[in-house]
Amino acid sequence: MKHLLLTTIAAVLLVGTAFADPIHDAAGDGDLAGVQRELNKGADVNAKDGDGWTPLDFSVLRGHKEIAELLIAKGA
Repeated sequence: MKHLLLTTIAAVLLVGTAFADPIHDAAGDGDLAGVQRELNKGADVNAKDGDGWTPLDFSVLRGHKEIAELLIAKGA
């Protein structure tokens, strides 16, 4: 039962990020350099993924405080 629950949660997370931009992936993964790289390339700090989540949402959800602070400083 526990395995089924974990598999279901993983599937929901994967589907939820299927339409995310690279900045969303970097923010959720805790990749500060990746977030900065995407911002330098002109990524929209407030871009929404297929579920309406922003990079800030992903960083906060996963506890990446430094990334959240960067995104807020950049206008999120």
